Amino acid sequence: TALRWAFSQLGVGGTELEAVNEKEGIYSNVVALISLITFSSVVSSMTSLVSTLQGQGREETQQFSLLRRFLRVNHIPENLSHRITRFLHYTYHERTANVDDPQILMFLSKSLHAELQLERHREHIDKIQFLHTLLHNPSISFQEGQVMQTLAQRALSSHDLGEDDVVFCHGNPATSAYLLLHGSMTYRQVDMNVQPTGDYWICEMCLWTHWSHFGDLHCQSFSHICALHVQEFCEVICSSPTVQVQAHNYAKDYINCMHAENACSDLG
Repeated sequence: TALRWAFSQLGVGGTELEAVNEKEGIYSNVVALISLITFSSVVSSMTSLVSTLQGQGREETQQFSLLRRFLRVNHIPENLSHRITRFLHYTYHERTANVDDPQILMFLSKSLHAELQLERHREHIDKIQFLHTLLHNPSISFQEGQVMQTLAQRALSSHDLGEDDVVFCHGNPATSAYLLLHGSMTYRQVDMNVQPTGDYWICEMCLWTHWSHFGDLHCQSFSHICALHVQEFCEVICSSPTVQVQAHNYAKDYINCMHAENACSDLG
């Protein structure tokens, strides 16, 4: 009976129970007021949420309507139009739900942002032996720590790729090393056809010597990769004489190992 009376204060059903004295009347009015405020808040929140979702839906519909018109006016072939639309659908929803780069991070100081980027990419950087050694050095100097933070901030970037996108082609100079974060890719060479995994960096050797690709790398599905850019990598490493010497010695050992293994693949 008490539960039924409580629900009736929210407007759900009715009850014949009524206050019979002043205290019960005051209690009933207070409960009714709280119920009214609670119910109004719930309805207001739901209305706001629905309005936000409808607004996002209208924006998406408008953007893709403009895209279809653009493709039609410019006489883009149907196959390419389909690939572009599918990729933009994928990236649009990924960015809508994106938590990787909240806008509030732009207010961070440069130093804090560098620290954040290092921790964010630590797992990826750790898969390169030279950087792994620096990261796990118990006596790492302040300067070496700064180099690692700057490296994560300046030399690393992440990219979304669509189906059949080409990452690099045979014979082109290598400008970046790549790590597959999710998705699927295929590496093709004359005598091999391999699907790389996220356990190692593709074309890491371009960080240590001039390199031209021996094969082709392209995506089989929507993929997300991390790229370590050679030019920025070298600039950051050379900013510290101590780290530069360590990198020089590591590069010589790395190249000697490549010669010993007669390595002729971008996969190492």
